[in-house]
Amino acid sequence: MTGEHFARDAEELDRQFLERVEASHLGGIRCLARGEVLHWQGDPVEYVFVVRSGNLKEYALLPDGRAYAYRVLGAGGLAGATAYLLGHDHDTITQSLDEAKVIALQPSEFDRLLTTNARFSSLLMKKLAQSAKSSSDRARDLGLLDVQQRLKRSLMDLARRHGIATERGLEIAADLTHEDIAQLVAANRSTITVLLNELKKQGLIWKKGRHWVVITPEHAQILDGLREAVLSARAWEARSWVERAVESDVDPMLALNALSSGMRQVEELYDSNELELADVMWSASVMKESLALIEPCTIASGQQVPSLGTVVFGTVQGDIHDLGKNIVSMLLTARGFRVIDLGVDVPAERFVAAVREHQPDILAMSALLTTTVQNQRLVIQALEDAGLRSTVKVIVGGAPITPHLAGEIAADGYAPDAREAVELAWGLMQL
Repeated sequence: MTGEHFARDAEELDRQFLERVEASHLGGIRCLARGEVLHWQGDPVEYVFVVRSGNLKEYALLPDGRAYAYRVLGAGGLAGATAYLLGHDHDTITQSLDEAKVIALQPSEFDRLLTTNARFSSLLMKKLAQSAKSSSDRARDLGLLDVQQRLKRSLMDLARRHGIATERGLEIAADLTHEDIAQLVAANRSTITVLLNELKKQGLIWKKGRHWVVITPEHAQILDGLREAVLSARAWEARSWVERAVESDVDPMLALNALSSGMRQVEELYDSNELELADVMWSASVMKESLALIEPCTIASGQQVPSLGTVVFGTVQGDIHDLGKNIVSMLLTARGFRVIDLGVDVPAERFVAAVREHQPDILAMSALLTTTVQNQRLVIQALEDAGLRSTVKVIVGGAPITPHLAGEIAADGYAPDAREAVELAWGLMQL
């Protein structure tokens, strides 16, 4: 069963359970203010509570003083039943997240429902089984997922269970603070704050008043698919996810962010020597192809594609080698640069015309032959003569180029390989 189906079943079970309790006319209504505690850990069980409206959180204080939240209870949620049935004191604290109403059943009333109402007993057993499964899933997640993965899964589960559909996503109908979320994810508050801010930057979550809004599960699945397709360098999967993104009206900017996130993971794995340059190239190729498919949607939506900067790139006149240039171009595109590729055997006047037309941040030139290295100097001189040299940073590369030679021809930077060329371009954009 998928998470979405499980959430729908749980919501329907909660609805039926609340209806059954209300139909019994047993118990008293208790109104709770935001932050009010129903019972403390270690208190004897005096009531079994059923949530009528609003939201509660159930958590425990660990021996080291940390708080660990088990779940959020919405309408139809049940608190205190397990402790009562097992005959021990409360092992959790139940506290209101917002203004809420609960039905407080005395133990005798709870027993009466158990013994005289078969439908109530059946629903209760299902709810207890559901709670046990949820606890088992959380224990598994703690062992297998990192904090960021647990956070995303918890927010998505909350959105499925307690979300209200809005135009852009699911609004979690509970006043969850960073501390509340940290307790649910079993992490410290400062870590959760950093991760929440990162998810907000990615456009996956945002605030609406005091409530969190999460993108729909379908869109989240598509974005995860795009990220994984780049990471695994599977072009056919990327095309499929791009098609689904377009059909499902996924925000093009979110799709671009997902592709970039996958590429950043690839670069991190390359930096840690877990991937070869060939792997990076395959992933960059997948990303470049995906970008070409998504960018028309971005333009049609009226949004601007974010860019680290614009790079005009070409191999100088007299040289037709393009492999190194193409590798650097793909990596620059994957990093977030807009690359204008002039091709090979490019004369100085064409470089100057491109700088004048596109007003790039960086001009990159490649030369693979010792006989064409001096043509890089000619391009720089042509920029000086045209009054454009001060408007653009010039970087050079190629087998015959050395740092000394780059300095002699007055280039702003030199890189011996594709990876360092990308880092050089990024560094120049920070100046």
